[in-house]
Amino acid sequence: MKKFLLFSLGALFIVGCADKPLATNVVQLAGNQEVAGWKTPTPPKPKVIIKKIYIKEKIKDSDGDGVPDNIDKCPNTPKNVLVNHYGCPIITTLRINFDFNKATVKKIYYPQIKKVAEILKANPKLKIEIDGYTDNIGNPKYNLKLSLRRAEAIKNILVKVYHINPKRIVVKGYGEKYPLVPNTTATNRALNRRAEIINITNEK
Repeated sequence: MKKFLLFSLGALFIVGCADKPLATNVVQLAGNQEVAGWKTPTPPKPKVIIKKIYIKEKIKDSDGDGVPDNIDKCPNTPKNVLVNHYGCPIITTLRINFDFNKATVKKIYYPQIKKVAEILKANPKLKIEIDGYTDNIGNPKYNLKLSLRRAEAIKNILVKVYHINPKRIVVKGYGEKYPLVPNTTATNRALNRRAEIINITNEK
């Protein structure tokens, strides 16, 4: 009889302990009371962000090239012409090709030459350089003269057709020098028979 009671009491004790969950942190061990050395973290205060709103004043752009007048060094640029950050026209190298042993400018290039003339008229202080080239067929001395004739042919169009001051145009002939592509095929040689309009001065 005594053994049975001891066994029962032991069983009751085990069941009673299992019903109560174990503490999982120091606060629970203290009965949800703070203990010495334990500080409840203070939640951070919300940051107040103040945004400044600036109203931009509309800056005048008379020629509509996207560059404000106050920094535009080349005013009156024609519409739809690519400009740099100072508002000056950017004319990427304009290549005009020629037939073999010819210095005649083909009509298909006139619209591009006209655009150059418009830029020069709109910006009186701009200057250009026209460089002529040939392929490697023929006498080098003759090709040097031919390349110069090609550059001069373009200058004549700008001067006589579009009335550009000849002093604003420099012409140079380089003959066979500086080929655009190797003179290894008929197509490549045709590409090298060219003149290039370069060096537009971008300052007022």
